[in-house]
Amino acid sequence: MKQLSALDAMFAYTETANTPMHIGQLLIYDPSTAPGGKVGFKDILRYIEGRLDGARIFRQKLVRVPLDLDHPYWVDDANFDLEFHVRHIALPKPGDWRQLCIQAARIYARPMDMNKPLWEYTVIEGLDNVEGVPKGSFAVLHKMHHAAIDGQSGLQMTLALHDLDAEMKPRTFDMQFQPEKDPNPVALLAKAQFNNIANPVRGLQNLQN
Repeated sequence: MKQLSALDAMFAYTETANTPMHIGQLLIYDPSTAPGGKVGFKDILRYIEGRLDGARIFRQKLVRVPLDLDHPYWVDDANFDLEFHVRHIALPKPGDWRQLCIQAARIYARPMDMNKPLWEYTVIEGLDNVEGVPKGSFAVLHKMHHAAIDGQSGLQMTLALHDLDAEMKPRTFDMQFQPEKDPNPVALLAKAQFNNIANPVRGLQNLQN
């Protein structure tokens, strides 16, 4: 269990339906060098599953202290569901750049579920009429909450899923992953009281949230 910094906590506090605090990117992949020249959605799921242990944030969710009397914590999600976080759609006809932008904007505009690990990937197929994109390519729209992503964690996620080595040697998925239990709210309040006594300035700031 790791507590958020004041800056990261601010991004969680300011999240609303009208002001979502996630960031993202749209990446396009050419599968022509993959075995058989094609990559299916199940292949992508297996690939990501095999690399989840490359960044802790993949399987951690946010737990807030009651009444926000202290900054939230990152804890392992005991109910982690990969297929909730990795989704799959295809562009409607004609599948051109305009359609890709419309779909990306719609997906990106949706707020994230703050009770689950704060990232989503949407695999988008049907790009054959996007100018300049090789036939058979697919896009992946990344959404990551700003509370979860900074320079270090963003680099960890990127390195976990990408290789400089064209052989892409397999990595070992941590099948022994044992998530910690959600912290008891009473224990969180007791810890908040201790933290706020030790740091009265932060305690006053928490009361103003």
